Amino acid sequence: MKRYLADTVAMVAFSTAVGAFVEVVVTGLTIEQSVRIRLAAVPIMLVTGRPYGIYRDWLFRLLSTKSTSPLKALAIDTLANLTFQIPVYACLLALNGATIGQIFTAAGSILLILLLSGRPYGVFLVWCRRLFRVTPEA
Repeated sequence: MKRYLADTVAMVAFSTAVGAFVEVVVTGLTIEQSVRIRLAAVPIMLVTGRPYGIYRDWLFRLLSTKSTSPLKALAIDTLANLTFQIPVYACLLALNGATIGQIFTAAGSILLILLLSGRPYGVFLVWCRRLFRVTPEA
C-alpha cells in the first residue's frame, strides 16, 4: 500500500505541476482551464501511478548493473517516460474520439516535454518513495 501511495502521490504532484506549467505558460490556457484539465487527469494518474513505478523499476533492473551512472539513469528514466506515457496518452485520445492523424500529432507534440521530464520525474519518484519510507525493491 505504501508503494502505491508513494508512486501515485509522485505522479499526481509532478504531473499536475508540469502539466499546469505547460498548459498555462506554453499553450496559453487560462488557469481555470488548466485546473479543469488537471482535475480530469487525476483519475488517470490514480490508475497509472503505481504501474509506471513498476515499469520504471523493471527497466532499471533490466538495463542496469549494480551501480548506474548518472547518464545511464537519465537514459533509462527518459526511456521509461516515453514508452509508458505516449501509449497511455494515445489511448486516452483514441477513447475520446481522436483520429489516427490527431493522435500522432498530439503525441508528437508532447515528445519534448516527456524527453525533458523523464529524469526529473524519476528523481522526484525516488524522493517520494523515501518520504513514504518505501524500501527499494530487490
